[in-house]
Amino acid sequence: MGRRGQVQLGLVLLSLALATQFAIAQGRWRERRERRQAAAAPAAPPSLVSRITTLKEGGARLDWIANKIAFDMAGPGGVFAIYVMKPDGSNVKCLTCGNPDLPRRNIGQPAWDPSGRYLVFQAEKGVHRPMRFSHALNPGAGVLNDLWVLDTSTNRATAIRDVPDAPSKGTLHPHFSPDGTMLSWSEMREKAGLRKGQEAGYWDLMLADFTVAGGRPRLENVRAVTPGGPGIYENHGFSPDGTRLIFSSNFEEKRRIEDNIYVLDLRSRKLARLTDEGYNEHGMFSPNGRSIVWMSNVGNPSKGTDYWIMNSDGSNKRRLTHFNEKGHSEYVGKKVVVADLSWRPDGTAFAGYYREGGGLESRNTPTKIILVELRPDAVR
Repeated sequence: MGRRGQVQLGLVLLSLALATQFAIAQGRWRERRERRQAAAAPAAPPSLVSRITTLKEGGARLDWIANKIAFDMAGPGGVFAIYVMKPDGSNVKCLTCGNPDLPRRNIGQPAWDPSGRYLVFQAEKGVHRPMRFSHALNPGAGVLNDLWVLDTSTNRATAIRDVPDAPSKGTLHPHFSPDGTMLSWSEMREKAGLRKGQEAGYWDLMLADFTVAGGRPRLENVRAVTPGGPGIYENHGFSPDGTRLIFSSNFEEKRRIEDNIYVLDLRSRKLARLTDEGYNEHGMFSPNGRSIVWMSNVGNPSKGTDYWIMNSDGSNKRRLTHFNEKGHSEYVGKKVVVADLSWRPDGTAFAGYYREGGGLESRNTPTKIILVELRPDAVR
């Protein structure tokens, strides 16, 4: 090789050496930059949920007391009935099927009295005028639904609130007070319309004394306790000490399809608004009264809903589930709507109702009851 060739080869080798050194330096620079960015980026908050499991495929609205969960579920023909199961989802039995006292229509939205003997629920009227939209008769919508109580010790069912046969009437979400002496629910007073806030009709928040005479349950001193202007007031029940009602409503909203969580003090009639963005429903106090779990569409571009938790005064809001968040391990791959829920009596977990798709459920909507177990730092 001549001198010229040697020079050219040397230049090539030098170029390769420089390129290698530059690539190494560039890689180190990129690695340092990524470390700096990772250090500067806020750390993802640790999960507040230790485990999520399915208790019952097809189950829906529910209430948990001691070692049993009552829930409703669509059966043959899409008609809802009430069932009971153990907390692990086993030993499922129908409580209302074939009961001679009850109408052969949709029955659902169960809630226990504190003794576990009485179960209050909604039942579609046995005979009523035709409805254009039949899904409005389901337990989740409550149109033309009356209130009933089942005495589980005798299997006798009694109607305790009979609404008129009109498309502007119905009941929704009954709940017993912690001492069993009162009942709260929502009652429809004006049918759905196109006016903003009236898309689901106008509903009142109701309260009554619950008594049993001669083996027959009944309501006394029935009154509306609606604290604001017209809207839908969806009852979610009492605080553990019985002094407050928690509910969701759209009466203050300026846009369509919005809802917020409120707490009403029954003595002072003081109203506290706990949420202020997105769509929110199904707020439930923890057994010790310090926390509230509810459902919200905040952070979900699909407008699906997930469970959140906050302190009972509305502070320290944190997301619990991520069924609608792409890239998360809990992501389902389609829009999910979580809804009704009930706490495990020890306050370490809750069972919730979950469905795929938006809008009101239909007989073809996939649903399930899930158990959401919480880490100790999730609840106070």
